[in-house]
Amino acid sequence: MDAVGGVDLCLGRPVRDKDSGANLPAGCQTLDGAEALAFVRQRKQEEQGDLGRTRNQQRFLAALARKAATPSTLADPSKSFPTLDAGLDTLIVDEGTELPDLMGLFEALRKATGRGGRQLNVPVADPDLRTPKGSAVKWDDRRARALFDALREDRPPG
Repeated sequence: MDAVGGVDLCLGRPVRDKDSGANLPAGCQTLDGAEALAFVRQRKQEEQGDLGRTRNQQRFLAALARKAATPSTLADPSKSFPTLDAGLDTLIVDEGTELPDLMGLFEALRKATGRGGRQLNVPVADPDLRTPKGSAVKWDDRRARALFDALREDRPPG
């Protein structure tokens, strides 16, 4: 994250969460590594709890992919090598994975998170199912099966 000079996000409202350490003002800003980690971890102020956190994580990954796959990052060894090195530290990759493979991964992520890409969550029947252990998210079994079948068969869902 810091290897690419931070990630740009626009927040519609302030994000404050003492548990995650998030303390971000509303508006457009560049998040450093610590701020980004706090942003993707916070969920208590999210109207939809963990589902809201999932959307924040998707937004963050999309912004990171856009930043990491820009020509100015990929063409500048002082940015691309630390970025790829950070990727190798956080991703589990095959022993034969090389820098061009990771550059291709960043490019694929950029495309998937752009206007033509699609981000999905498993369909939910109850976002606040009460259990003996606390609140849980209950999938919509029929729609979840349909989604997984479509993904398994490499066809568009729904």
